[in-house]
Amino acid sequence: MGNTLPKDMIIALLTLFFAVGIIAGYYINPPVSSALYFLIIALSFFLFIYRKSKNQLIQKPYFSISTWLLVFSFGILSYTIHHTPNQKRHYSHYLTDNAIIEGTITHRLKPTEFSERYYFEISRIDHLKTNGRILLSSKQKKFSPGDKLIITEIPKPINRPLNPYQFDYAAYMEKQNVFHQLNLTNNYIITGKNKSFNYYLDQIRNRLIRSFNLDTFTSKEIALLNALLLGQRQDLSPETTETFASAGAIHILAISGLHIAILFFLLNLILKPLNRLPKRGKTIRLILLLLFLWGFAILSGLSPSVVRAVIMFSFISIGQYLNRKSSMMNSVAISMLLILLFNPKQLFDVGFQLSYTAVIAIIVLRPVYKNIKFSKYRAVNYFTDIALISIIAQLSTLPLCLYYFNQIPLLSVVTNIIVVPLTGLLLTFGLLTLLLNSISLHLANVTGAILKWLIQTLNNYTEWIAGFNSFTIKDITFPLLFSITLTLVIIAFGIWLRKPTFKTTITVLTCFIFFQISYLGYKTYMNNKSELIVFNNYNESVISIKDRNRLTILCNDTTTYPIKTIKPYLTASFNPKPTLTQLNTLLWFKGQKIAIIEPNTIYPENLNPDIILLSHSPKINLEKVIIEMKPKAIIADGTNYRNLIQHWKATCHKQNILFHATAEKGYYKLE
Repeated sequence: MGNTLPKDMIIALLTLFFAVGIIAGYYINPPVSSALYFLIIALSFFLFIYRKSKNQLIQKPYFSISTWLLVFSFGILSYTIHHTPNQKRHYSHYLTDNAIIEGTITHRLKPTEFSERYYFEISRIDHLKTNGRILLSSKQKKFSPGDKLIITEIPKPINRPLNPYQFDYAAYMEKQNVFHQLNLTNNYIITGKNKSFNYYLDQIRNRLIRSFNLDTFTSKEIALLNALLLGQRQDLSPETTETFASAGAIHILAISGLHIAILFFLLNLILKPLNRLPKRGKTIRLILLLLFLWGFAILSGLSPSVVRAVIMFSFISIGQYLNRKSSMMNSVAISMLLILLFNPKQLFDVGFQLSYTAVIAIIVLRPVYKNIKFSKYRAVNYFTDIALISIIAQLSTLPLCLYYFNQIPLLSVVTNIIVVPLTGLLLTFGLLTLLLNSISLHLANVTGAILKWLIQTLNNYTEWIAGFNSFTIKDITFPLLFSITLTLVIIAFGIWLRKPTFKTTITVLTCFIFFQISYLGYKTYMNNKSELIVFNNYNESVISIKDRNRLTILCNDTTTYPIKTIKPYLTASFNPKPTLTQLNTLLWFKGQKIAIIEPNTIYPENLNPDIILLSHSPKINLEKVIIEMKPKAIIADGTNYRNLIQHWKATCHKQNILFHATAEKGYYKLE
């Protein structure tokens, strides 16, 4: 195996097959026992092949296959073990109607418009030891990590999206091992503080951020400092986040490899004099460097991008200490493998995927761009290097950005030419001010003034770039199929850049044709679809009728129809321009008659609709309506009261007729 693969690719391939095993574990979700049996079979096969091949001069491919299969099975088992509902002590196995829940607030999350949100680690249910965390929301009180609570209400499953193509927050939280949520009202008491690691970490962060002269900085600037220096993005306003996203600089708001690279450079510069010490100078320098790097990583929350960068620079530091050059690809692969070993579900995190995709592309294409020099002046080449690296990062992450965010900020390269060096200065003066806050307030005020100017410059520049709305393409239809096929095109193009031959040219063209075929095929499929959808909307009834590439939106008020409810559906349908029509009390779709019953609705006798849609809580005797009209299904949209929905559900169950409430089951689709 070592004779056929470059040394820096072996660990990368091991990591790849481990990741594929995690993906298989996610979709299959086997019991732990089944995953363990599969691992034992794979291990037995590996040992058998190893024993047969160790005396062979020329290795056959069976040994490689057995190795990849073994690593793949480890990935499945790792996911299965870390999937918390598979653990015997998970709280979900102990929930009862009158359960008393004890636990601790561990993390404060980014708040919504209406409430604060937290992770809550459950330690006991009815005095039985348990584990697992849930999502807490609170409108009345702000909590902090370490707060111990006793809760007397049973958590509920996190709501699934109720309209087509909306963001699935429940699926996202499942990948964080969070499966239930609870709103805190009068259902809890605070019992004290659990002075855990997260408690002390939160205290240190708060003390550091309070060490700044709060009279000098605005709340917006403090929130930005908290994000850039300490990795805490909870207090960033939606407007700030949207501005940086539109400017193509959203990565600046999360501590990543850029920040760690700057810190590594600063620490190297500061600790360099230690090399002159006669005894153990280099060793002391290495230990201090690693302690500072990992201390900063822990302080910033150990995000995947930070851990990846810190591991990579740790290997570089150790290599420098041993006078050896460490492989960048090996360092990245090892960091990825370590993260996935401890938390396999990080593989599904968007930031994790974007971070590793960008850094792997930059490393792979380094031989292509490192020799490109546009000028004899170092300053010019510095900025052109930033531009080239930004282009590589943007192109490599393009399929993921389109799939997750449905937009492209075309000016991101222009943004990063200024923002990257500006962030370097900002981080330098931010850390320097933090240090001087405890040494000399006079010097801290000077560096703090420079820091404030840098923050204002960063904000003004990103706002200026974000103001060019026409350079941000939004609402792009890009399903998973497009993301996969475009990724193949980009990989093939990267191979061609490194080795432009006839074969690689044909490969690029083939992948591009495959992408075009997938695009045309999917668009044709979507354009030929015919369907009626009853959306879940609380203010008014909204129905869409799609007849091939024509889309009609029916609602009560065509001047202020709920665009937020319909927008994801429009984006997924290649953004057709809908026709807005007043909603009538009677509709026809593919030969089926749909009657809409609202308050004061009067229908002629012998109407006999196929489907009845109940809207705005009409006061009717549903049992009598069913007997007289004989419908095949009853639909209740989101405008109805919940108590009426429960009563109608019981009536339909008694009459043995289909009942669908959009507030419970989500949108109703008729094809």
